[in-house]
Amino acid sequence: MEKYAVRQVDDDSVWDRFVNESPQGTLFSTTHYLCAMGREFERFYVCKGNEIKAAVALVLSDDRTAVELDDLVVYNGIMFAPQADQKPVKARQERFELSEFVIGHLCNRCSRVEMALAPQFEDARPFLWHNYHSSDPNHKFITDLRYTSYLAIGELSQGNTNEEETEIFKNMETPRRYNVREARKAGAYVRPGCDAGKFIRFYRELMRGQGEQVAEAKLARMRNLIDTLAGSGDVVIYEVCRSSGDVLYVVVYGLDMKRSYYLFGAGDGLATEGYKGTFAHWEAFRDLAVQRRITEVDMEGVNSPKRGWFKLGFGGDLRPYYQIYKGTPT
Repeated sequence: MEKYAVRQVDDDSVWDRFVNESPQGTLFSTTHYLCAMGREFERFYVCKGNEIKAAVALVLSDDRTAVELDDLVVYNGIMFAPQADQKPVKARQERFELSEFVIGHLCNRCSRVEMALAPQFEDARPFLWHNYHSSDPNHKFITDLRYTSYLAIGELSQGNTNEEETEIFKNMETPRRYNVREARKAGAYVRPGCDAGKFIRFYRELMRGQGEQVAEAKLARMRNLIDTLAGSGDVVIYEVCRSSGDVLYVVVYGLDMKRSYYLFGAGDGLATEGYKGTFAHWEAFRDLAVQRRITEVDMEGVNSPKRGWFKLGFGGDLRPYYQIYKGTPT
């Protein structure tokens, strides 16, 4: 008889409470997000007796035979119950065993397995050691090391503080600080957006400018995700405007009970104001800290040179995470 067993989810509120309490739980595994992202998905618990020890959130192929990555789901996969009452060595061993159990369960029933594990998932050895001695690479997992940046913004919660005297402002690179000053001098301001319309238009233009054609189905998924989560309060839209009121740039941030996540951003390709992207994020930080009591922001990926250096220009700490694949990545 196996030590652990799979149990299906029968109560969304219980699931969301587990996600909120788990160190590996993020916005991307909550019920609202999964239902809004426009793909087949699966959730299940891993139990020891009647005790829920772990939870697993997955994106599925349309025929539900494979577990897939999706670029709208930044983190997913395995989440563990809090283990504060266990000795560290015991807790580490249990997390390892739970991961092994999930790997075996998925490999027995899925033609392909892909996940993007949260930065708080620290031990990838169960994936690396799966079929360790096999000579067939298709029997093994590939682990792709990725990076994101976490930025502490709690200092900004005192909204009446001179922004240039804060450590977060001082720690930004010089061009970012200059951009904020430039925006203030120009009379630019940030207002809340009510829907995804302007962002989708800017994003489509941005991709075309880079020689990429975005499928309309993908844009429809993005629009539905943003509008649905904005309606439930899980997403905030910020629009940067000239003093005349023209919208220059839009950023979208997601929220959970732990932190905020930068999801999307795009601007007017004809606008020449160099400050627009920086100012969008800076004002988003200020609002998230003051109005929503957020203390930490995940800048959601610094894995390409241009975008990576821009995001790291706000300061913050590098955090590694893993995308894992069994077989050929999609």
